[in-house]
Amino acid sequence: MADDARSVGRRPSPVEISVVWCDFGGVLTSPIPEAFDRFVAAAGVPAADLRSAIDAVAGERGMRMIEPLERGLMTQHEWGLRVTAALAPEWTPRVDLTRFGDHWYEGRRMNNALLGCLADCRRRGLRVGLLTNSVAEWEPHRAALMPDAGVFEMIINSHEIGLRKPDPEIYQLAEDTFGATPRQCLLIDDTPVNCAAAQARGWQAILHSSPEQTLEHLARL
Repeated sequence: MADDARSVGRRPSPVEISVVWCDFGGVLTSPIPEAFDRFVAAAGVPAADLRSAIDAVAGERGMRMIEPLERGLMTQHEWGLRVTAALAPEWTPRVDLTRFGDHWYEGRRMNNALLGCLADCRRRGLRVGLLTNSVAEWEPHRAALMPDAGVFEMIINSHEIGLRKPDPEIYQLAEDTFGATPRQCLLIDDTPVNCAAAQARGWQAILHSSPEQTLEHLARL
């Protein structure tokens, strides 16, 4: 574990890195824990019970949390109905879970400093893409936060391809998209397991914990 912690976020080699893939939620937006806390408060359901209900719905497909949504295997409407049923009779959410995205993106902010830094990476000749575990019904919310996605040459959305981080296949797809080798690729992501999976393929990774920390690492490029 200590070795992983030292390698995640290590200084990327400017000789090797030619492709930067960035996550969206929690990296280009305000942190995921903040969004979850707001969602819990709006739903009026204890966090542990809400997580348990979400896991129960995912577990029907041998998955966890919102993975069925991120793989495009379930609509948000169906998911919301199933989670609401899993909470009953102990809890009745105060919000309509079939509109999960509306509540999930409430109050979210864009990390414009990092977005600007990625645009600078493009100007300096790096290839830049968005590699994100996403939900189809969330796209309007993402577009509202980031009206101009022109900084990204390519966008890989999990729900469109049925793959999600940390599946090895999604990293392979990202490599093939730009015709890059693993050692040429850098991932910026806020989830340790996603960074570890990228590193297992030979990528370098920045484990995002704050805009300042990530910008510092990117500046070294």
